[in-house]
Amino acid sequence: MSVETIYEANRLIYLSLAYSSGRKRIVTQNSAEMTELVQRFQAEEAFRSAVDAGLRAMALRLLALDEGGLRLAACNADGFFAATLTDYGRLLARSDLKAADVLPVHCAVATAFFPTEADLDMPVEDLGAITMEDVIAILRRFAHAEAALPEEEDRLHPQVRSVARRLRELPEDNPDRLRAGAGNSWVDLVERVLEHLVETGYLLVFEETPGDVEYRPTPAYQTSMREGIVYSFHAFRDILADHAETGSSAEPGENDDVSTL
Repeated sequence: MSVETIYEANRLIYLSLAYSSGRKRIVTQNSAEMTELVQRFQAEEAFRSAVDAGLRAMALRLLALDEGGLRLAACNADGFFAATLTDYGRLLARSDLKAADVLPVHCAVATAFFPTEADLDMPVEDLGAITMEDVIAILRRFAHAEAALPEEEDRLHPQVRSVARRLRELPEDNPDRLRAGAGNSWVDLVERVLEHLVETGYLLVFEETPGDVEYRPTPAYQTSMREGIVYSFHAFRDILADHAETGSSAEPGENDDVSTL
């Protein structure tokens, strides 16, 4: 195997890591090279073997082959390329969002990916994709469920309950949300959280057709939900399940099981 082949195989891995983590500038600047390398990956077995060897050496796995590049993720949450909660915290610190304000959104995203306990231990490639609309639907259910909780309910931290009350006061969408100073909406919060999760490598974003955006989890994200915010996540999901069982809301879909979302 020539040095040039090894170099180009590693270039494909490098550019694909940028592609998988949403580094649009790097991808755009190198789009022609990426297209050529992907075509070579598809056509040449020797080149594909070189890329596979590089992925194994870096503890990466190939999740999917797109026209735009290889969809890559760390093989496990302890890998060098796996995102951590610290990485996400640093990203959050650079924005005007507070952790408590977006915790219910994170729990809604996690509930969409892991509606049952068993999903937290399933291979990520066996889990389905979610959309922003899925997260909004779960937030809608949570807002109604939290409002029905008695004041003495202690499964949620008081700060999270305060956030839930503020959430109910926000519009689900704001037609002027792209205008400076327009304020937050549910769509705005969910969009920013999803963007952060993609930027840190927790989620992978797919857009097979323009405007039809889907998100898939990585092993690092699954582990963070299992070990990082596990208490809040389970409390959030349990409250949704309890509310569904009581049938206390008359809104369509409120009596559906959480696992159907």
